[in-house]
Amino acid sequence: MNKNLKLVASLPYPMGVKRTSKGIRICAVYNSENDCGIILYRKNDKKGTKITFSKDFRYGRIFCAEIVGDTDVFSGYMLFENGKVFADPYATYIEGFEKWGKNVKQEDLCCRIDESEYHWGDDKHPNIKYEDSFIYTLHVRGYTKSPNSGIELKKRGTYKGLIEKIPYIKSLGITAVEIMPSYEMNVLDIPKAGNTANGGNMPEGSFHYDNKTSGKIIYSENGVVKNGNSVRHKVNFWGFKEGFYFAPRTAYAVDPKNADLEFKDLVKEMHKNGIEVILQFYFNEDATEDLVCAAIRHWVFGYHIDGVHMKGSSVAPSMVASDPALSDIKIWYYGFDYGRLFSGKNPRVRTLAEFKPDFMYASRRFLKGDDNAIGDFIKAMLTNRPEAGNINYICDYEGFRLADLVSYEHKKNETNGENNTDGTDNNLSWNCGVEGKTRKNVVLSLRTKQIRNAFTMLMFSQGTPMIFGGDEFGNSQDGNNNPYCQDNATGWIDWSQAQKGSNKDLIDYLKFLSGLRFKYKILHESKAFKLMDYKACGYPDLSYHGIEAWRPDLSNYSHSIGMLYCGLYEKEDKEQDFFYIAYNMHWNPVTFALPKLPEGMRWFVLNDTEEPSDNMKMQTVKDQTKIECSERSIKILIGAGKPVKKAQKKAAK
Repeated sequence: MNKNLKLVASLPYPMGVKRTSKGIRICAVYNSENDCGIILYRKNDKKGTKITFSKDFRYGRIFCAEIVGDTDVFSGYMLFENGKVFADPYATYIEGFEKWGKNVKQEDLCCRIDESEYHWGDDKHPNIKYEDSFIYTLHVRGYTKSPNSGIELKKRGTYKGLIEKIPYIKSLGITAVEIMPSYEMNVLDIPKAGNTANGGNMPEGSFHYDNKTSGKIIYSENGVVKNGNSVRHKVNFWGFKEGFYFAPRTAYAVDPKNADLEFKDLVKEMHKNGIEVILQFYFNEDATEDLVCAAIRHWVFGYHIDGVHMKGSSVAPSMVASDPALSDIKIWYYGFDYGRLFSGKNPRVRTLAEFKPDFMYASRRFLKGDDNAIGDFIKAMLTNRPEAGNINYICDYEGFRLADLVSYEHKKNETNGENNTDGTDNNLSWNCGVEGKTRKNVVLSLRTKQIRNAFTMLMFSQGTPMIFGGDEFGNSQDGNNNPYCQDNATGWIDWSQAQKGSNKDLIDYLKFLSGLRFKYKILHESKAFKLMDYKACGYPDLSYHGIEAWRPDLSNYSHSIGMLYCGLYEKEDKEQDFFYIAYNMHWNPVTFALPKLPEGMRWFVLNDTEEPSDNMKMQTVKDQTKIECSERSIKILIGAGKPVKKAQKKAAK
């Protein structure tokens, strides 16, 4: 050790390396009792100053000490144990992964000691309730990497590129952006010995060659024995893997040395536009509670994120949900033990949310016209738990894009290099008559209508709606339902699709639905519908109908349902319009009977997915007792006018 440096005792926790007023404090886990410590680096110094720990600074498997002396000259560090140099899993900034897709050995990395100063100004969390939220999921690189994204070259696929898309995202009515893993990692997956499923006809962007592999490695690719120097590393484009959870992804920054500042700029700009930021985190099952909670706290307190979507570990979500310091952030997972978390009581504010595919399966089956689908569809449309929010989606990053859901019945994953064995086979999709791309106008029109139908189901559900970025204008992955390794046109958003006529209409239609949903409280309630007339106003809050009013067909062979939302449950100083949504997923037209409205109100057609240009153009229904709905279409009716009250009726008499 350098004579100007010495170790003094320090209590364990928090983990990591931090500069203090006296020097540099280190707290790290080692398996060995000997030959372990830290290497400190000056700027442009590759050799470093090695400091070995003694047992005097050991607490269990944790070594913790403060390095005092002339420490100001050091800016970086690495840890070592038994001759192996490795990066600190608690490091808040990692240097070395700046170039996307480059395979970097652990010993070639460097952890940064100091965190950059950042002035947040008057930044505030939007704190939007689940019933008032509309979520947009995206991949930072994939969202703007395409040459047709409208973003200048150096900003494509970066935090700054995403910032430039905020006005567009906000225009959709989005209130929260969910970002796929953006913590630091090596995006290349190292193939295991004997792996033959790492090649095939994978396109450029799916893999990178590494000619720097050392040692005598022999492996097999597609039946051919090769030397390790020609290994093709598959790109883990999505990023669902273990990484450096405290550090931002430097490859997503215009200036890799300031990735932390650029990410904070992104969050700050999102908040300025009333949009929350939710980050996805993937933890292995063996991740410790300290690592998990400390990482999430770091992003919440240091980066001002509004919530997390937990992936991987089945126990990590409960760890985070039980952390008092994280009790007011949004936490998403498949499900939680509410009894243990809330002691049998309902929370005052819902911060947890269930992110499960129930709505996706139910709505897809009903959309394509399956039998035995109506019951599950109704249940999924109503789900609204008091303990937690419910994230509803028809398409997520996994599975088909929405445009592919109505264009393919079979996945096309050959380019993933796994012989089309990866990705789910349970797509619940329908190609509308032709598999894949077509020029047939009748098929294209039906596909566009089915997308409008899907959006309508989603935006009228009582859970929190979520769409994947690009689905609003028909972005396609050419039938690939698992493009986890596609860092190319397949995995990138094709913004040219947004300029096509029918796709422009889809964007406008989604904006219409978003505006309608959040204008009327009855369409996004904070509590579940009771399905009863608890206000004695003559109507339940929500009721079901069919070819006869008040008598829905709920049989196994039913493909149509009418849902009546009663506006009288809205406050009197608000608009008390009724809504009747006629869902007809049958292949023949269906005539629905219309429930009679209160005196003084009339039915108007607000929108018909058969004729998308009619958004918000109220058309009077000539026959107020019935409405015909074309095959595979949805009509949105509004009951408008001023209802005549009993006192007014008596006065008139």
